[in-house]
Formats: sequence, C-alpha cells, structure tokens
Amino acid sequence: MTVFQALLLGLIQGLTEFLPISSSGHLVVAQHFVGLAEASLPFDVFLHFSTLLAVIMYFRHRIIALKSKDWMMIAIASVPAVILGLLLKDWFEVVFRSYYIVLGTLFITGVINLKLGHMLKHSPVEASSEVTPKKALVIGLFQSVALLPGISRSGSTVFGAITQKLSRVEAFSFSFIMSIPVISGGSMLQLVSVYTSGELATIEWVPFLLGGAAAFLAGVVSLRVFRYVIEKARFEWFGWYCVGLVVVLVLFDIVPVL
Repeated sequence: MTVFQALLLGLIQGLTEFLPISSSGHLVVAQHFVGLAEASLPFDVFLHFSTLLAVIMYFRHRIIALKSKDWMMIAIASVPAVILGLLLKDWFEVVFRSYYIVLGTLFITGVINLKLGHMLKHSPVEASSEVTPKKALVIGLFQSVALLPGISRSGSTVFGAITQKLSRVEAFSFSFIMSIPVISGGSMLQLVSVYTSGELATIEWVPFLLGGAAAFLAGVVSLRVFRYVIEKARFEWFGWYCVGLVVVLVLFDIVPVL
C-alpha cells in the first residue's frame, strides 16, 4: 500500500464514518469507480481504531460524566447490532456489497437525510429528554439497519433518536457514544482475525500511521461538522449530496452505453 492510498483511505474513513453518508458505501464506490484497492484487514482495523479514538476524544467530557444508568442504555442500544452483526454481517457484506445495490442503499440514505432534515426543524435543540430502555432499543434497531453497506449508521441512529423525541444535541451525543461498544467490538473481532492469520508481520508502519492520523483528524472535523449541521437542522445538505452522487454515478454508467 502506498502512502497516497493510505492517506486517501484514512480521509474517506474519517469523513464518512461519522457524517451521515455511509463510509462502507463510499468505499465500495471508490473501489469500483477509481480502482482504489480495498484496505487490508490490519489497516482496516487500524483505521477503525483511529476513528474510535476520535469519538472518545471529542466526547471525553460527556463520557467521564456518564452514570451506570447511561451505560445500561448504551448497552441496550447495542444489542440489536451485536446480534445481527454476529449472525448476518458476513451475509450482508457478500450479498449487499454489489456496486449497484450500494447505489440503491446510498439513495435510501439520501432520502432518510432529507426526511430527517424536515423532522429536525420541529425538534428542540437542547431540551432534556430521558433515554429509557424502550427508546434505547428502538435507536439500537435503527443502528442495526446500518449493517447494510450504503446505509449510514449515524444518519439511521439520529433518525431513530429523533423519532423517540430526543433533542438534536441529545440525539447527536447518544448516537456517537453508543457507537463506542459497536466499533470496539467489531475492531476486537477483526484484531483476533489479524493475529491468528499472522498478518501482523506484514504491517508497513509508515502508511499505517499516516492513514490512521488522517482518519483521526478527519473524524474530529466531521464530528464538528455533524454537530453544526444537526443544531442548524440542515440535514438536507447530506440528503441532496447522496441523491446527487447516485444520479451522477448512474449517468456515468449510462452515457458510455449511449
């Protein structure tokens, strides 16, 4: 892997992991459209670890203030994705990772963002609302839908949080803090695979460190952008971006045929 490829993958991962535009969808598009090679498993683990650090750093004060009840709600919200991830993730990755299917799920993500932009305009910015076990479970179900490549995890969970009457800021915070167990668990499973396969010995540290740094910095920036957008209720920006991207990519396939 070249330094350029590592930086590009790191930037894509950091920006799209947190913005509601689907990191998995964008990586499939990049691999299909510009010939970008898929990241090796060790590098993929390292990128996810880097974005996990970005979440922890950004929400460090909120995380320190969490009480046992808050952790319980996060655990409940994580259950659907953990169960479906263990049972069906490989099937999702194989069956739904087709380029054209991903274009369809990216379009769905765009529609979700457009709908969410309308919903946010009618929700309070910072009003307090308790996260109950039922609300946490509903939000967790929305998170599990994002196992489909092309469906944004952050967009789905914020959508679920708003349907449960959380304020914009609460939806933002809960959506990303609840991602910590899911990202950590997924990274640990991948790390076990890396260790047992012996791929640790093949690591090229310069591209790894540069790609990880790019993912971390891009992740922090995207979290700041996400907070601004959700406070201003401007999710339609992401909605029109996803819809426009799909239209452009479809046209690029159609025009040469004509």
